[in-house]
Amino acid sequence: MNHPYVLLETGKLKPKTTYFHPEQCPEVVHLDSPAIDVMTDFKIRPPQTASSDTTIHQALEEMKLTKTRSLLVVDKEDHIIGLITARDIQGIKAGMVARENDITMPEVTVAMMMIPYDKLPALNIKTLSNARVGHIRRLIHELGVNYIMVVEDSKEGNEMVRGYFSISRISRQLGENLSGDLSSHSIADINKRLT
Repeated sequence: MNHPYVLLETGKLKPKTTYFHPEQCPEVVHLDSPAIDVMTDFKIRPPQTASSDTTIHQALEEMKLTKTRSLLVVDKEDHIIGLITARDIQGIKAGMVARENDITMPEVTVAMMMIPYDKLPALNIKTLSNARVGHIRRLIHELGVNYIMVVEDSKEGNEMVRGYFSISRISRQLGENLSGDLSSHSIADINKRLT
């Protein structure tokens, strides 16, 4: 039988052969460290996703299982329609949403709680070439957000999310709690919803 492919030469693994590891970001950073060191890069760690009709209980279970604090909410064509976070699910917002919709907590879906895509701040990865952790920390504080998406232009000319910055990861790597910076924004948001 005539094979169209030439048989490739093989060998054996040598002693003490190791393997490629995904690029690891430093565990500890400083404000002057490159911003990219605190970015969750989807080329290294693919995002976890949920559909809009997923219940918040199912979403939280998925987060626990995959050891993540957020899920991208996607439609059937894999377009990002929002972001759901563990902080929102576990906070008072879930109870408020249930009351507003006159439903029980187990009926609350991701669609009711997610941050819609057009409310998610985004940076182009090109702007990060000289950016430092301090730039991202200030931006998170000024915008009053927990997440900033990082987009990249694809070869086809579309915009794709390459990753994101999260306040929890930056806090962990900086060794300081940045969430306190946002408490005034959160309280203002809650007061707005109650009035």
